[in-house]
Amino acid sequence: MKLENIDDVLKQNMSKDCSTHFLESCILDCEDYSKLYESCRNYDEFEKRVLNKECCLNDIYSAISMYGKDRGNHWYRVRELFGDHCFKTASDVGSLLVGNEEFQVLIPNGYGDGTTRVAVFNKADSDYSVASRIMSDMMDYHRGPYLHGKFNIYPYDCNDPTVDEPCKTLEGRYFTYYYDGLIAFVEY
Repeated sequence: MKLENIDDVLKQNMSKDCSTHFLESCILDCEDYSKLYESCRNYDEFEKRVLNKECCLNDIYSAISMYGKDRGNHWYRVRELFGDHCFKTASDVGSLLVGNEEFQVLIPNGYGDGTTRVAVFNKADSDYSVASRIMSDMMDYHRGPYLHGKFNIYPYDCNDPTVDEPCKTLEGRYFTYYYDGLIAFVEY
């Protein structure tokens, strides 16, 4: 495909929710994605190769995952990024309870009642750079609270932090993101 036709190709193949102008400039500014685009016969091949991670994971990957033809599988791609970091909690008020005896915060899960999948990404993790680079984009910019200090994650959003045991304790500074039953803690 030719780069000079990229605007028309993206407008034909991306959801109307996507800023195709932004995506076009991102592709043109990234040598790896520009070369990949030019080497493809059509948009479908380009999207498939992007989603098969033939280039680095960045905002281009995120946009194509969320707004491309295969957007129905976006949730599974986010879940795949959670990898072995993932654990489950229960939600009866559509959230995740975090805090300690001094403060409590409910982070919305973006889904509602049921199971919430949670992942914690720390700076020492081998996949931290990917998580810190694209998690906010993959989770559709839904940012929860910024947490700082020592706090707990509770297994049920109706737990009582003064009585009930947490399932995980974190200490540090974390951005939180949520999307459709998934919550990510990314150390800052």
